Amino acid sequence: MNKSSKIIDNPTSKEMLEQFQAFDGFEALYRAIPFSRKLFPNANSVFKSFSEIKEQATILQLPDKFNEIFSSQGWIAYESMNAEIMKKSIYIYESEGIEKAEIFLASSYDSETLKWGVQWFNGHPEFRRRIRLANLAREDYLAARYHACIPLLLSLLDGLVNDVSKHVGFFAEKVDLTAWDSIAAHETGLQSIAKVMTLGRNKTNEEDISIPYRNGILHGRELAFDNQLVAAKCWAALFATRDWAVAISDGKKTPKPKEKTSWKELLSTLAKNGRNRKLLEEWKPRTSEECKHLPHTGFSNRLPSNTPEKTVAIFIDNWLNQRYGLIGEALLYYTDTSKGKKAGLAKEDFSRYVPTSFKILRVEDQAAAVSHVIVEVTFDNESQKHTKELSIRTIYQDMENNPLIRSVNGGDWKILQNSFSEVIYAINL
Repeated sequence: MNKSSKIIDNPTSKEMLEQFQAFDGFEALYRAIPFSRKLFPNANSVFKSFSEIKEQATILQLPDKFNEIFSSQGWIAYESMNAEIMKKSIYIYESEGIEKAEIFLASSYDSETLKWGVQWFNGHPEFRRRIRLANLAREDYLAARYHACIPLLLSLLDGLVNDVSKHVGFFAEKVDLTAWDSIAAHETGLQSIAKVMTLGRNKTNEEDISIPYRNGILHGRELAFDNQLVAAKCWAALFATRDWAVAISDGKKTPKPKEKTSWKELLSTLAKNGRNRKLLEEWKPRTSEECKHLPHTGFSNRLPSNTPEKTVAIFIDNWLNQRYGLIGEALLYYTDTSKGKKAGLAKEDFSRYVPTSFKILRVEDQAAAVSHVIVEVTFDNESQKHTKELSIRTIYQDMENNPLIRSVNGGDWKILQNSFSEVIYAINL
């Protein structure tokens, strides 16, 4: 393993960081050169909005830190892992130590996590074939029958990897659990814990263990393996393997990088374009008089066309009616992703909590291509109503995902998914 390799160096993460750095450089230039403020009079609002997005991007650093701390203990970061769980476990480790952090991690694999984790098996044929057994393992786990669920989960891991790879199982010496531009399948991920879990256990041991040593457990040499910590690590490995399998299905076994226009190049192009410069100078946020249609409830067709608030209203209406294909198409993607893949990801992220009603409260036009739409969303959960106020970020862009001045025809408003983080990643509403 290349120990210097980092998940944050994956193409998707690296490209986003480079764009943030390029934008930072442009901002520094803007502050230093007085006449640049005349060229871009509204740039301050752009910088403010982009800073908020950049702050959210600190999440990109979590997987590497998580793996550095926990991979030797049998835990790794993976795409479908709850980011807040990842963040809190790191905090507990730093403040209270590894033992408390592991207890917290194990407790996070509760009834709800397992329910959704197994449900996501439907998205891959080899996992779908094993849902019945996964549900039996789930029943045993929730009933604290760890002696029963752990061997079953280990066998599922082995068979799944064998069928997906068409080569060898999870615990084979020559297994390759890596994939390009993946978190779970990064070389510091599954490949790392597979080595930990296959360590030789050549003596019969009656002491408790905290790592699911496959050989010792299945060959009867580990006599005190049946505890929640070991079982939770098996579930974590299984869910991470599912994310690896999806990456393989998406053709990520070999690199397929795509060239993208950087923010620096993009802003340079805008500066050279006299028409765009004039439009930027003329652009102003809408006044309250221009937004008399807000607040708004009811049909989205009563909202002005080609506005961020109408885009958001349509999006939430699709969420209410669980139209995941349309949800996926409305979100902003930084990589080339198929419609089917977008729909599948949207179903995973937005099916856990589905709202029953919403109200568009107001809109904040932050920049020529950026608006925040403030929405009150209501959820019915176990006969109780829960209302959340969300600030949904929208960006006006062209067909190639480049930001576009909103007065220019031919663009579309796209929605940033991290606007919904406090809902779709919430443990409970």
